[in-house]
Amino acid sequence: PQMRERFEQRFGSEVAVLHSKLGERERYDQWQRIAQGLARIVVGARSAVYAPLKKIGAIILDEEHETAYKQEDSPRYHAREVALWRARKQGAVTILGSATPAVETYYKAENNSYTLLTLPERIARRPLPQVKIVDMRGELLAGNRSIFSRLLQSELNKTLAAGQQTILFLNRRGHSTFVLCRQCGLVAECPRCDLALTFHKVGQRLICHYCGYNEPQYRRCPSCGSGYVRDFGCGTQRVVTEAQRLLPQARILRLDADTSARAGATDEIIHSFSRGKADILVGTQMVTKGLDIDRVTLVGIISADLTLNLPDPFASERTFQLLEQVAGRTGRGHLPGRAILQTYTPGHASIEAAKKHDYNGFYQD
Repeated sequence: PQMRERFEQRFGSEVAVLHSKLGERERYDQWQRIAQGLARIVVGARSAVYAPLKKIGAIILDEEHETAYKQEDSPRYHAREVALWRARKQGAVTILGSATPAVETYYKAENNSYTLLTLPERIARRPLPQVKIVDMRGELLAGNRSIFSRLLQSELNKTLAAGQQTILFLNRRGHSTFVLCRQCGLVAECPRCDLALTFHKVGQRLICHYCGYNEPQYRRCPSCGSGYVRDFGCGTQRVVTEAQRLLPQARILRLDADTSARAGATDEIIHSFSRGKADILVGTQMVTKGLDIDRVTLVGIISADLTLNLPDPFASERTFQLLEQVAGRTGRGHLPGRAILQTYTPGHASIEAAKKHDYNGFYQD
């Protein structure tokens, strides 16, 4: 939404917008404007790479490292590869922009397949945010059972008192990761996928994040009848609940796949936050890119280990990219920014590189 708004302010009616949340009529109108040459700039998500422009001069992929550029259902394609192909066919230039390029992209730049252009400083030489790492093992030893470390709680209070804004990041939606009977050990699972159901406090439902199956949350175990049923783990809904308990005076918004499902909801949430109508924005990876809000001076990363321990060969790269991108949401105005990174593995190379904003160090490692 912010990018679209800025292009429209600068170029007016020459801008067309293409993304999946448009209605069929809106998409048709935008497509016709492009095909008829009424719009010469197309701003959009992955599918915008197919826009029917007659004469392309440049294709720009912002945050080129993002896995969202890869379409995983039919027709499968990678928008980056399509962009490179279209640009070659039309004699245009492709610009791949990122503060944390994909390793294969940077490798090609190092080996002269691509031209490497670097921006080593922020605009107006503003400093990069200071990143502090909190070892959550120490919090447990100190008796702190909250999902917020003592340092993050202190920084949240300071930021709120100063009239500034905070982004809290956790890359998992819902309230709790799974529901378990502590008597017989039953975990609530999806009957279709055999995967643990996530507890969503809103509506008191258990939902499968893969196929969408859902059922009401139960208080007694359907297997043994015990009342010792409890939810474990943490999602964005629980972060909101905990933040409201710690800071009852704070105005809090949440941005994830649940709150943005309705058409226009993402725009509303981002506009409200950017205009200062909320003090804290809690979100998943949706808050890690594109947000450029002067009054955000604190970012809290609730658990840096979530993506680090996935069974995925790209897990360490994805973790570094997410941490560096979300830390970069702070200190973008005249006020200095800081980020608190909570982890159980503070010595990991991805965590250390994110603390130092050291892409080259991470790449070499």
